[in-house]
Amino acid sequence: MRRSLLLALLPVVLFTRSAGTQTTPSPEDALGHALGDGFASPRDALAYAEMLAASSARASLVRYGQTEEGRPLILLVLAAESHHARMESILAGNARLLDPELLSEEASAIARRIPAIAWLTYGVHGDEAASTEAALWTAWDLATDGQGATGILDSLVVVIDPVANPDGRARYVQWYRGVRAIPPNEEPASREHSPPWPGGRYNHYLFDLNRDWTWATQVETRSRLLHWARWNPHIHIDFHEMGFNSTYFFFPAAEPLNPIYPDYTVRWGEYFGRANATEFDRRRWLYYTGETFDMFYPGFGDTWPSLVGAIGMTYEQAGSGRAGLAVRREDGTLLTLRDRAMHHRVAGLTTLRAAAARRTELLTEFAGFHRSQGDGQPDILLVPGPDASIILALVEALQAQGVRVERATRSFRVDAEPHPGFERREDFPVGTFRVPARQPRGRLATTLLQPDTRLSGAEQTYDVTAWSMPYAYGVEAHSSPSAANGDFAIVPAVRQAEEPANREDPYGWLVSPSYSAAGPLVRYVSAGGRAYALRGEFEQGGVSWPPGTVFLPGDPGAADRLQAAGLYSEARPVSSGRVAGGRDLGTGASLTVRVPRIAVLAGAGLRATSVGAVWYALEIRAGIPFDALDTGRVSPAVLSEYDVVVLPSGSPSRALGEGEEALAEWVRSGGTLISLGSSSRWAGSVLAEVETRSTSEDDVSLDERRRKALRTLQERRSDSWDDAVTGIILPLSVDPEHPLAWGSGRGNEAGKTFALHIEDLAFEPAPGLETVAAFADSVGVVSGAVSREKLDQIAASSWLSVAPVGRGKVILFADDPLFRLMWPANLVMFSNALLYGPLLR
Repeated sequence: MRRSLLLALLPVVLFTRSAGTQTTPSPEDALGHALGDGFASPRDALAYAEMLAASSARASLVRYGQTEEGRPLILLVLAAESHHARMESILAGNARLLDPELLSEEASAIARRIPAIAWLTYGVHGDEAASTEAALWTAWDLATDGQGATGILDSLVVVIDPVANPDGRARYVQWYRGVRAIPPNEEPASREHSPPWPGGRYNHYLFDLNRDWTWATQVETRSRLLHWARWNPHIHIDFHEMGFNSTYFFFPAAEPLNPIYPDYTVRWGEYFGRANATEFDRRRWLYYTGETFDMFYPGFGDTWPSLVGAIGMTYEQAGSGRAGLAVRREDGTLLTLRDRAMHHRVAGLTTLRAAAARRTELLTEFAGFHRSQGDGQPDILLVPGPDASIILALVEALQAQGVRVERATRSFRVDAEPHPGFERREDFPVGTFRVPARQPRGRLATTLLQPDTRLSGAEQTYDVTAWSMPYAYGVEAHSSPSAANGDFAIVPAVRQAEEPANREDPYGWLVSPSYSAAGPLVRYVSAGGRAYALRGEFEQGGVSWPPGTVFLPGDPGAADRLQAAGLYSEARPVSSGRVAGGRDLGTGASLTVRVPRIAVLAGAGLRATSVGAVWYALEIRAGIPFDALDTGRVSPAVLSEYDVVVLPSGSPSRALGEGEEALAEWVRSGGTLISLGSSSRWAGSVLAEVETRSTSEDDVSLDERRRKALRTLQERRSDSWDDAVTGIILPLSVDPEHPLAWGSGRGNEAGKTFALHIEDLAFEPAPGLETVAAFADSVGVVSGAVSREKLDQIAASSWLSVAPVGRGKVILFADDPLFRLMWPANLVMFSNALLYGPLLR
């Protein structure tokens, strides 16, 4: 068996080459092995890309960024020599097609004279490793007119990202090379089919880059979006892998579809699906369409491109990180790396041929997509709240997506519809931001900012069902069919707050509570500065300051420490310690800010993405020092060094093992445990004896129990969907005086904020359990799909609580407030838990 397997992995020539192609090296020339005989590392892929660009007039190499681990992000641009020679003219003409005001006659003329642009992304999940192998051979096919690629570059410019996640791929390839058997062991139970935590799927900070297109938290995404705006492709294929017992998926997508997509988006996806089905039928390859992978959540590599006008598609090959070089499947067949790469290679080239065959029509309809921007969609108005930096952060996030934002230069009146959860108003202040629906990124802007995206046509979706950015930032928002009676100026770019001009030594400084101030505040105190968090609201110098405002006394050298800590722009000087309407700045009722010693648990059993979000939030966003502790090394001696332990979402009982009792004893002895998301179910029940909300069988009538017992498979699926929490937006009632809530709601009004509810978890209020944020008695969904029964189950329950345990405490978040870092409004409660949690009595 092993001998036959080795023979199966020997090089097989699929495509013949036309005369004159011998000077262009193949991937085998650079890698030293044939397709399917090994995995190319990111360095190997770069070496071949450089070799191809140096040897072929059809290929050029673009370095578009660098990962956190220093690996280059690259694009291979494949085009006919004549197209390379006039590339800037092609891109300028293509950019004209984005203009909603472009006349159809001019659009048609442009469509006849320029090639279409296709962008192929491979390996956004680093352990879905066959895609990079396919990328290199596809690039060679295009550069050499290999069979299946002949003539494509006459009609297309093809942009290939061969390794979209180099850090994740390097992690996977390095591991696999170290454990593989010779020849490869095809038994699924062997260790080369069991990648260790966290695997190679994620990037350096353990983010899922295929969920990051919209939020752009990671350097890979931000770099890609900058270059996307140069190319504005008409087709995007995102190459993935799924479980090795599956087959192959290509479009059309499953339902639900975002209803904002025009018919153009759906028709072309079906067209490319028919082309691939014909080719796969000819080769007797198994595949499926219209299942599993939908087009709803806007952060994927198919949905985001589709929202900006491309025909975005996901292609999924059986395999993924557990497949290795060869694996025996449940049906007895052998799946090799060569099979996986070849399927992607053929699907990519088939799609490109289909696009080339209808190039002019594709370009014309691409222009039509943009000409219809804003049809039937309102503009969105964003109103500044008490903390102007919050709305500026939202505007900056929109600008990073290429969305045009305008600002009112005077107050105005308009009949607008408030987003649910905000009060109706007719008068809008100067400084109100408007996001027009009629602009090149209009559909994207509408999808990101509208209060709800209607879910229909399916009983489930692949991801969360809500994401509205005004709620994510806590910014008051309204939909307006017309705001023409205001004067608006385009916002060129959001600028950071200017440093105060007055460098004289004042009595002291005041800093509003916010997540952005947490890291600088830690650095300031670490450098010897004094800081006191004031408990109540007060007025100073004619300015109203909220609970949690931090007072920094004007000690010698304080101004220099502020500057060094990056806190100067957050601080406002005051000339006196007297206040109006509250306690004076020197009150003994304040909390003395101290620098906590923080540990973050990481390891198998915890969600890698949750660990990564904490890591990135502390290290990059806030700059707060912490130690990452492997869950397998938790012991009393290790924990004794820390004031705070952060437990990311996951399954702590599986992660901690024998360390479970050590963590419990540390909490009882005075430690502060911050538990996120699903880990809070364990922490609440095992450590704090907090009751969670669930439907009791005693509450179900006999008739209902009988009905459930006799359900069909379809009915069970439907009931399962009704019982699910699918990522929904719910309002939170917040205690604004509680230290953990300080600064929340400052984007609109204190005490009002919203949660992205992603866990089927809430806590039963009880004596001794401090509730900081809760779901209301009659909680109503703001956005997303959820049943009334599920809402009734969590009504009047705690979302953020503090439970005393011995001399210590457990801070319980029912959801992960750092989930994908897509919900900035709740970050301040997390940073408050770090800074003030140990100070609570």
